[in-house]
Amino acid sequence: MRIKSYRYTLLALCALLLAAACKKDGEQLTLQPGSFSGGALSASSSTVVLTKTAENDTALKFSWGAAGFGGATVTAYTLQLDVPSDTSGANAWGQAKTFNAGTRPNGYSFVGKDLNNLLSAMGLQGGTTSQVAARIKAEVPQYNGAASTVTPVYSNTLVLTITTFSSNLYVPGDYQGWDPGKAPTFPPIEGKAGMFEGYVNMPGSGGPYYFKFTNSPDWDHTNYGDGGNGTFSTDGNAAGLSVPTGGYYYLTADLNTNKWTATKVTWGIIGDATPGGWNNDTPLAYDAATQVWTVTAVMKKNGSFKFRANNAWAIDFGTDANGKLVYADNPFLGYTPSLNNLSVPEDGTYTIKLDLHLSGQYTYSLTKN
Repeated sequence: MRIKSYRYTLLALCALLLAAACKKDGEQLTLQPGSFSGGALSASSSTVVLTKTAENDTALKFSWGAAGFGGATVTAYTLQLDVPSDTSGANAWGQAKTFNAGTRPNGYSFVGKDLNNLLSAMGLQGGTTSQVAARIKAEVPQYNGAASTVTPVYSNTLVLTITTFSSNLYVPGDYQGWDPGKAPTFPPIEGKAGMFEGYVNMPGSGGPYYFKFTNSPDWDHTNYGDGGNGTFSTDGNAAGLSVPTGGYYYLTADLNTNKWTATKVTWGIIGDATPGGWNNDTPLAYDAATQVWTVTAVMKKNGSFKFRANNAWAIDFGTDANGKLVYADNPFLGYTPSLNNLSVPEDGTYTIKLDLHLSGQYTYSLTKN
C-alpha cells in the first residue's frame, strides 16, 4: 500500500510540474496585436526648406513612441517615406523609401543634402516644393532572419511640405557654346550623395576641348574647374576641365573626394547571341542627331549578350530583375553582382539601340526587321 501511495504522490507531482511548465511556456509566447501606445509619429517641422548653405546641417528629425506586441518582445522600427499619391490603393506604399531605425524608438534624422538627394531619387524636381508622406512600421523580427509571422503595425501618417534645392550638375563647354542652361544634366546617383556620372558627345577633329561642371543652370553659383591632377577647383577663374580630342565621353564627378574623370568610349555588343560570339565585339555606331548608338545584326535566340564599352570588361551593362539596364562593371561605381544578360525572343535580324543621353536613365531597344 505504501508503494502505491508513493506512486500516486509521484504522479501528482509530475502533473503539477507539467502544468507549471505549460503555464510558463504560454506566458512566454503570448503575443497581442501591435499598437503604438507609446506615442504618435511626429516631425521636428511640418514645413522644411532645404538650402545649399545649410546642406550639412540636420534638416529634419522624426520621433515616435514605442510600439508593443505584448510581453518582452523585440520590436524593429522602419521609417518609410513616399509621395502621397502612392499611399493608397492596392499597392499602397509600394514605392516607399525605407530606413532601418533600429529596435528602440530613438528617432531618425536627415542631414540636408542627404534628404535633398533622397527626394530627387523619389522623382521630386529640385528647386520645387512638394509633399512627402512619412510613417513608421513596427514588427517583431524572427531570430533566424526569416519573414516575421507577426502582423506589423503602422504609426499615424505625417504629410510634410518640403522645398528642395537643385542638386544636379550641368556640363557646359566648348562643344555647346558654354551655355549652362542648355547643357546636359547629371542628377546625383541614388544612394551615393555627391557622386555624378553621365555621357557627353564633344564632336570635332581637333582638341583639346574644354568644359566645366556647374551646380546650377547658370554661372551665378558654384562652378567646378581644373584644380590639377584630376581634381576640382571652385575658383570661378580656374581653367576649364579638358579632353584631348573630340569624341563621346563618359564623365564622372565626385564632390566627396573633389575628383573627376573623362573616358572616351565607343560601344558594342558581345555574347553568343551576337555575330562575334564572346570573343569579338559587334560595334555600334553613334548618331549625333538622335543621340543613340545603333547596330543592325543577325542575332540568335539560344544565346545572350551584353553592351560593353571599348572592347573591354571595364564598363558594361547587364539587366536587373525588372529588365532595366544596370552597370555590371564600372570603375566609378564598382561591380554589381547577380545581373542578367540580354537576349532576343527569336532568331533573326535586329536593329539594336542603346540610349545613354539621359544620365541614370539608360535604355535599349530590340526591333526585329
